[in-house]
Amino acid sequence: MENVSLYCRFRGLTLIELMIVLMVIAITLALSASLMQDLLHGNRLRSESIRFLRAINLARSEAVMRNSPVSICPSAMAVTGKAECSGTYVDGWIVFANADKDKVVDAGADEVLQVFEGLPPGYQLTNRSGTRAAFKLINYLPSGSSPSNRTLLFCPPSDARVQPLSIVINIVGRARLKGGWGECPVV
Repeated sequence: MENVSLYCRFRGLTLIELMIVLMVIAITLALSASLMQDLLHGNRLRSESIRFLRAINLARSEAVMRNSPVSICPSAMAVTGKAECSGTYVDGWIVFANADKDKVVDAGADEVLQVFEGLPPGYQLTNRSGTRAAFKLINYLPSGSSPSNRTLLFCPPSDARVQPLSIVINIVGRARLKGGWGECPVV
């Protein structure tokens, strides 16, 4: 009989043991949620910068193929449906054949090649020093070159602990992705 009573006494968990297990689970979940959020921001930042890099490569190859200038400009055309260059690249951008290399999509003369939606809320696109939003026209000449060097900095939301990504365009028109190069503005 004595063995049976000892066996029944140790069958469950005490309240203190259960609270300790629940606290360990809660701490583990809190730490992993923060890490998962940073991983999500990092992946989103990379995919958005690659999407812009794809637009740059499209503009360069189209300029060579068409033997005429092709430009990228900030535009909210994905939302408004109007082919016009305005705002900043955060709102979206378009790639268009631009014979006169200006910041106007001329009806009949210029052709919109592709429209891109803007960046997700909280993400920024600035110059390398982070002092102003990116808004300047990017031109590609028929040779595939770009008239100037340029660096665009993709920044995650301010609460994310993720390194910014830069797209560096050299004067021959080659664009590349560079990590952790530049300072994001403090919002």
